[in-house]
Amino acid sequence: MKKKLLIIEPHSDDAMFAAGGYFLKLKQSNEYDFYFALVNASDITMNHATVTRDQRIAEYQNYVDYFGGTFLRPEIDEFKLPIDFDSKLDTFPIAKLIKFVETMINQVKPDVLMTMAPSFHQDHRVLYEAVIAATRPTFHYSPSEILLMENPTYIHQLYPNMYSINNYVRLDETLVDQKIELIKQFFPSQINENRRGFLSLSSIKKWAQFRGFEAKSEFAEAFAIYNRIVF
Repeated sequence: MKKKLLIIEPHSDDAMFAAGGYFLKLKQSNEYDFYFALVNASDITMNHATVTRDQRIAEYQNYVDYFGGTFLRPEIDEFKLPIDFDSKLDTFPIAKLIKFVETMINQVKPDVLMTMAPSFHQDHRVLYEAVIAATRPTFHYSPSEILLMENPTYIHQLYPNMYSINNYVRLDETLVDQKIELIKQFFPSQINENRRGFLSLSSIKKWAQFRGFEAKSEFAEAFAIYNRIVF
């Protein structure tokens, strides 16, 4: 029987930037069923592009389909995921957000849950807090493994101790290049080659190489283990 992987992300491109190489390795192994949850999608004007809510959801559906995954869109009261609270998730009722996460965990009962690590981006921080609340020890089901994904764009020196990298997935150059091609295919609106930071294709490769140094590999992706039950 395949294991179940649940990815809960605040924005459509977060997990692909953070863990696309890992997803490709899991897809090759055919050992996991993928379940994806996109929390936010709004019309947004970025420095380099204007992207509509519908465009972002369509991009996300294509991405989910590529991995043979299930796009989870639960409804709580008057809200349905993805909600229209991009970059203002801190204004959404936290109790309802926790309920969304609990609902998806109950539906999927994942072996592994992945979400973005906390950062100075309020959407990442609020969703992280909701996931931790939803996987509390008193809740009747909790995944055996919870991994926090990183996005170097949102790592800042003011927050050096929010979490510690302690888990790596080794990648080769072919996988990194494939990840980059998929980002170009599924999330072209998020790429910005004219801006410093992680949202350029060259930066993705450089960061994978940096994490590879730490993992004694040519390239790697890095994660923080929040929880892991071995037996």
